[in-house]
Parts: sequence; structure tokens; C-alpha cells
Amino acid sequence: MERRTTTAIEMSLREFARTPVLLALLAFLPAYMIGVFVWLVPDTTIPLTIDGTTVTAEMSAFAAAFMTPVTVAVLSGIVGLFLMHTSKMADSRLRLSGYRARELVTARVGLLTTGSVIVTGAALAVAIVVFTPNNVAAFAGAAVLVGVTYGILGVIVGIAIDRLPGVYIMLFTPMVDILMFQNPLATDSPAWTTALPGHFATNALMSAAFTSASGLDELLAAGGYVLVLLAIGVVVFYRATITN
Repeated sequence: MERRTTTAIEMSLREFARTPVLLALLAFLPAYMIGVFVWLVPDTTIPLTIDGTTVTAEMSAFAAAFMTPVTVAVLSGIVGLFLMHTSKMADSRLRLSGYRARELVTARVGLLTTGSVIVTGAALAVAIVVFTPNNVAAFAGAAVLVGVTYGILGVIVGIAIDRLPGVYIMLFTPMVDILMFQNPLATDSPAWTTALPGHFATNALMSAAFTSASGLDELLAAGGYVLVLLAIGVVVFYRATITN
């Protein structure tokens, strides 16, 4: 079972390697999105209200911290989308060679998680050049949760929608979710925005960046959100796999 799952992951990685646009995004987008925002913001301090606590932070540090979940969400969503589309041909061949649908699902979940961790690592490497979070472990954990959440959404979107419109969806959804509704500088967001994918993980990330609070409750809530999405994604992917 383990060897067959590993083989399925290797085949998907080869499919990814044949997608130069995706590789270019992974290499370029973290530095661009985080670096450009840090470069553009003024050299000043700003008050932030995080979990009811008002803190003061450098604008550059805020930009680096806040653009981290945006970058991770965009890239992970696109990775999940491309995973769905690039794996179709490989999955068909593996099914013909005797692979069970659950083995393919396991391989895809493993690959998606690995991709999200790589994306998060790239974004964190850029962000930490600019500032050091108060709680690095919680900051990184929250960023991974953002990545896995949007990676699963990318898979679901990839099953339902063609690649080009899917890319637009996975580019703009994190912008609306995180930039507009989870922004500590914005006015109070409507109550329904707490149901958006980035809410709990982004709040935990910003808390870890600028306060001494553990943010454990929001990390657990973000983890629960991931598990619910994962269950939905596994069912959708499984059904798509057995019908191919």
C-alpha cells in the first residue's frame, strides 16, 4: 500500500514538473507579494486591534505578517487546482494498472499537504526577513492551516471548473476573504465573515505575530475547519476518481 501510494505521488510530481507556470509562481510570487507590499508601505507605526488588544507595530512588519496568509492562500489554492487537473491523466493510468480509488485519494491528500507546507515555507522565508513574530511556531502553524484550507478548496474548485476560470477564482477569493474581511486595519466586518475560510487561521496568525497570546482556540477552530473541508474534499475527489 505504502509503495503504491508513493508511486502515485511521484507520478503527480512529474506532472507538476511539466507545468512551468506553476513552478514559476511558487518561486516568484511569495517574494513579489510580500516584498512589494513591504517596500511600498510608509516607514511608520500603526495601532492594531487584535483579539480585543491594541498593539503598535511597524507598518512594514504588519505588511509582511498580513500578506503571508494572503500569499499562502493564493498559492495553495492554485496548487490544489493544478493538482486536480494534472492528476487526471495520471490517475486514469494508475486506475488501469489496478490502483484503488482510496489509494489515489491518500496520495493526493499527501501531495496536497506537502505542497501547502512548501508554499508556506517559501512565504515564511520572505516574511521573516522583515520581522520576527512573537510566537514563531504558532505563526507558522497558522500559515500552514491557511495553506491546507485553500489547497483543499482549490481541489474542489478544480473538480467543478476548468483551469483558467478556476485560477481566477483562487486568485480573487483569498483577496476578498483575507484582505477585505480579516484585516485588522479595516472596520468591523459583518458577523457572517467568521464563516469564511481564512477567518480563524488568519486571526491566529496575526495574534501570534504581534501579541503574547497563544491563539490556541482559533488554531483549534481553524484545524476543525480544515477537517470539515478535508472530509468534503475527500468525498468529492473520491467520487470524481471512481467515475473516471
